[in-house]
Amino acid sequence: MLLPAAAAAFGHADTALQERALRLVAAHLRPDDGALRAELAGQAEFLGPVHRRAAADLLGAAADDCAAEPCEDVLPPAPERRRQAPAADLSLASTVELVAALAHARQPGPGESETALDALVRHAHRDRAALAAALRPALADRRWLRDDGWTDPEWIEGVELVAATVLGCVRAADLRTSGSRRGVGYPHDCVHAALGAVTAARIREAAARILTDPLPFLLAAPSWDTGTLEPLELVARLAEYRRLGIAPAPADFAQALLRVRRDPEAAAAATASGTAEGRRLAAWLASDGEPPRTARRVQQPAPAASLLGWDRTRGTAPRIVVELSERPGLQNGSFPAEFRRLGRPYADTGRRCYHWSGFELAQHAVMPEDREAQAVWLLPALTACATVGERGAGELLARLAELGGPAGPVLHLAVATGLGARHAEDRLAAVDALLVLAARGELDAALLGRDLAELLALGTVKPNRLADAARTAAAAGAYALTWTLLAQALPALLAGGAGARGAGEVLAVAADCAERCGAAGPVPDGVAGAAERAGSSQLAVQARRLRAALAEAAARAGGARRPGAGAEAAA
Repeated sequence: MLLPAAAAAFGHADTALQERALRLVAAHLRPDDGALRAELAGQAEFLGPVHRRAAADLLGAAADDCAAEPCEDVLPPAPERRRQAPAADLSLASTVELVAALAHARQPGPGESETALDALVRHAHRDRAALAAALRPALADRRWLRDDGWTDPEWIEGVELVAATVLGCVRAADLRTSGSRRGVGYPHDCVHAALGAVTAARIREAAARILTDPLPFLLAAPSWDTGTLEPLELVARLAEYRRLGIAPAPADFAQALLRVRRDPEAAAAATASGTAEGRRLAAWLASDGEPPRTARRVQQPAPAASLLGWDRTRGTAPRIVVELSERPGLQNGSFPAEFRRLGRPYADTGRRCYHWSGFELAQHAVMPEDREAQAVWLLPALTACATVGERGAGELLARLAELGGPAGPVLHLAVATGLGARHAEDRLAAVDALLVLAARGELDAALLGRDLAELLALGTVKPNRLADAARTAAAAGAYALTWTLLAQALPALLAGGAGARGAGEVLAVAADCAERCGAAGPVPDGVAGAAERAGSSQLAVQARRLRAALAEAAARAGGARRPGAGAEAAA
């Protein structure tokens, strides 16, 4: 009964336990016990690939059937973009119901807010009195509706401000001066304040036009749930504005440009519209909308005495910072002042941002086709998740991966940083981002692996956290992908010969991935030295296992399995 009980450990997630169980079987199995040999061979299918081959050498042909061929990655499907619910299809009753729901929501979703905003504008253009009559009972509990006199627009946000304007609670003069006090009270002008100013400016503009010259619909209403606007749809909306003799609202058109998918082939259709806005759209699609250049460097920690209170947790270790150059296409006078702030150069100062959790998710829709710039802005928060244990930025990273625009080096660096986050939920979200990019064919695994190597060397990413994230990615079916990442990171992890604390865990994941995907590449620097170390530490055992797996795959690629490869893994 001892050996069948030991064989139960063949399916354990810890490969070290699998090896011990296999050694125990090898030490006590009698050559003449055929029935027990067949029973144990049936359990061998639960072993890792290299250990299955060792079991085949021990248990014979029955176990040899379990020696699986290398498997190919089967990635989870990438999330599909969904068409934004068209506001033109919303009846008056449905619009009021949606506005009331958003007014009572703690964190309204950006998609629903955009649909409600466009629907309010459309119904106010058709019949403002009917819209007001339907809105009043639905919003009767709102303080700005119960108070006598005019309401200060500074105290109303989002679609509620447009609803309050429809109901006559806000004056046009107050809307024109509103926004001047935004950002007061913050210790610095962070990017979230700039993004919030853009959103607020467009909402104030839509509300003001209801009182003066109502718009028939909004140009910047997204085509997709990510916030992206299709260029030909924008061309068609501009053509309808021209037919109606309506001049586009400046903030609405500027937001449309930031959201439009940059398709140079649509520039001809934009030019053919024969309007100034059409020509601006064509220029934006061709060159004006090009993202800013980025510059990456390692910033050394500042002396503790020079740090202010909100800076103190950012200056404890070297970290990678990325800066954005000026964006000339956003800096010309054709954009409203609030939008031009997004075109200024950006440098990571390391200061804390005091905006509330969830605020950034809605702001992804301001520039949904510029993941690189958004990744630059998110990187400080991700670095803080990895170095000082802050949390929450992973959720934003997972959402960022689903947006449009190039998946460039900064987005890869952001994902690598997220894989080393302290809290499991942030690491899991970074793995989600990794798998989304891979499923969409946008991931450069070697580049991300080199980023991991640099982050490991700096101490931003800790080996045990990387091991956990890599194990999760591999379990999702991405064995070859995970091996590619870790193969690039292992030399930095094993630099100096001793190996960082937790290196054995990373080697275990790397060995498992190499076995399962049949990796036949060269042995990464540092692995051979770790494998030659005496003793049975996890570092040495897993290094030997990885070396054996790579040698086995190389021999198989050469046409024959190297004798004894499986035995080395189990030795």
